[in-house]
Formats: sequence, C-alpha cells, structure tokens
Amino acid sequence: AAAAAAAARPELRARLRDSRVGVWMRSLVADYREACKEIVVGARDNPWKASLYCLLLGGAATCAYYNPSEKSFQESLLESSNQLLVLSPLVRSCHADQHIQKLVTIKTQGRLRHVSLGVFSLVYTAPYDPDTSIYGAHCEYLRPRWSDFPDRVLDLGFLGKWWVLVSKMKDWDINDDEFAHLPAELRTVTPQNLHSAENERLFELKFRPIILREEDMQEGEAS
Repeated sequence: AAAAAAAARPELRARLRDSRVGVWMRSLVADYREACKEIVVGARDNPWKASLYCLLLGGAATCAYYNPSEKSFQESLLESSNQLLVLSPLVRSCHADQHIQKLVTIKTQGRLRHVSLGVFSLVYTAPYDPDTSIYGAHCEYLRPRWSDFPDRVLDLGFLGKWWVLVSKMKDWDINDDEFAHLPAELRTVTPQNLHSAENERLFELKFRPIILREEDMQEGEAS
C-alpha cells in the first residue's frame, strides 16, 4: 500500500502540472520572474530614475499610513471644543469659536461626512442626515451637484493632521476684537518686538537705582 501511494504521487504532480490551473500558475510565476528581472536591470541602468520611483512609493506609503480617519477628526473636534469651553467668550478667538460651533452644529444634525482617498481624507457636509425620509433626501434630481462639492468641503486630513481645523485654532485664546481700538502698528506683535534689544534695555533699566541730582531736587522744590 505504501509503495502504491509513493508511485501515485509523481503521477498526481504531473497531472496537476499539466492541468489548466498548473499551466496558468507556471505562466504567472514566469511573468512575475521576468518583471522582477526587468526592474532590477532597469534600476541598475538608471539608478536616478529608480531612486525617484522608490521615493514616490515611499512617500505615498507614508501618506497612506498617516492618513487620518473619521475617528481622529471627531477627537480633534472634541479637543478643540473643550479648549474653547474653558475660556470666557470675551477671551476666546471669534474665528475659532465660529468654526467650531459650525462643525458641532453640522455634526449634531448628522450631516458630517468623511471620505478617505488613500493618501489624504476629506470631511464635507451633506444636505441631509442619512436617516432622513423626506422626498428631497432621496430624489436623485435634487442631489447636490459635483461642481458644488468644493464649497461643501470642511477640512483636509493629511499626514495625521486636519489642516483647516489647525489653522482655525491658531491663537484660539486671543480675541482680536480686544485690540481693535489700538493703532494698526500695535495690533500685531512679531518675534522681533518680543526679543528686541530695546525691550531688554528697558527691562533692565527698571532695576537700576534712581539718582537725584542737586539740580533735580532744587527744581522739585521750586515747583
């Protein structure tokens, strides 16, 4: 029995090799082998082009790996909302507050949508909640046009960040309306203003002792 089984194995292998599936698998392996050889030969003949392709593939893989999900947007929105809640409305940034309130309202209405495009993601607004049963939500002739889609985009997710939300939350604890009465040159502060030599000189000047001369004393008594 053992000898018969051993004799049947080569016959079974030959039948599998000569079958349609076997021929297809052999041709597939041969094609992949030739493709790999061509890639190696091409990379050896043109290393700069191969390096560029590897760089592009590596960049695309990195972008896909750090592509933010819908959950990350929900977490970022919640974190930004909590940051604004700890501040008084008189202190928080009006631009950040209006943007966060808009996103929270759309989310509460069930109109917030997320789509992943591989290397980046988009968050956009839909006209209706998916569970809405009114006629306008299901009629194909009343659906938004693709040409209006850019106006419905709310945020862009790329490399693990939601860039519109990050830009709106910049200086979220500064209310620009508080400085509206100041002259234009005083409304903005640059790093040069904060670390200038003149500011350092004035800061050190307040620690120096006050020396009154006799002329100053006489002038004060006369006045």
